[in-house]
Amino acid sequence: MTFYTLLRLHQRIKSRRLKLLGLLAASKFGLRHLSIRIDPVLGCNLACRMCSFSSAEFRKKQKGALTKEEMEGIARVLFPRSFQLMVGCGAEPTKHPGYLELFKLAKKYGVPDIGIVTNGQTLKRHDIEVMKETGVREITLSVHGVKKGTYEKFMTGASYEKFLEVMANIKQIREQSGDKKKPAIRINYTVNSENLEELKDFFEVFRQLPVDVLQIRPIMDIGGKYRKQLTEDLIPKYNETIRILEEECGQRNIRLLANTMDASYDKPNHDSDIAGLVYTYISPKTAGQLDVNWQQSSFSEYRKSDKWIPQLWKVFLRKNSEGNGLDKSLKYEDLS
Repeated sequence: MTFYTLLRLHQRIKSRRLKLLGLLAASKFGLRHLSIRIDPVLGCNLACRMCSFSSAEFRKKQKGALTKEEMEGIARVLFPRSFQLMVGCGAEPTKHPGYLELFKLAKKYGVPDIGIVTNGQTLKRHDIEVMKETGVREITLSVHGVKKGTYEKFMTGASYEKFLEVMANIKQIREQSGDKKKPAIRINYTVNSENLEELKDFFEVFRQLPVDVLQIRPIMDIGGKYRKQLTEDLIPKYNETIRILEEECGQRNIRLLANTMDASYDKPNHDSDIAGLVYTYISPKTAGQLDVNWQQSSFSEYRKSDKWIPQLWKVFLRKNSEGNGLDKSLKYEDLS
């Protein structure tokens, strides 16, 4: 079972309480029901203009890295209950010299869906080969411009040529292994008023790249230097661009994820608190925040610390979501 399978299932099941009861049952019977999102290190090698890491003040506050022993403890406690591990959740995971160890641990504990979110600028061929060997299903690369000038403008410190080199390495490794679909490539493109126009040319420029999933996100204000959301007059152009990409993705058998229902992020997300019970964020600060010791704690002790059960019942008794940090980030549909 993959994230996309669960996303389709989530979209089909309309009852919030049925979803919550399913989560409770999975937890009670020791089934995999968590999506673990790990930042092994709090830092980034770039200063992308739409990202909070473009703020010098924010960067100063982001410190810390997981030790090898902490990674092993996190894996022992959480990975047997996880259907997905995603390495990288805002920070850049490849800044951690031992980040590949997380993939080896995920394989050891049988996590079915393993992935990484990265800007790709420090990915070496060896890293990709290790990901292939350890069963990484998907590499998500941030790409915020189709043309070199736009790409390097919004991904401050990045090299367009390095991005193309990484994509070429992935393609070659897949072809040499005989499995041309793994690891899959997911492109995460955050749309603003300056990079919207060239988005329609995505497949004309990148027609040779081994893209499997294209994810389009209208810009959100997350504290970056560039915060201009799409204006109302640009929404029709944005929707038309998505329509063009939907047709082209269909012709190429590429999955398209996009926000077409609320590009301005004005509407509440009624399932964000349910997603908050599934998505489990771990960083170098988590142990201190929850007062847990990864090397010694059990899953039940962790569960008591993060108050998951009381939170589930609180959500169950509410009629609608009250929203959380996932309220905007989860607003996309599978248009495949």
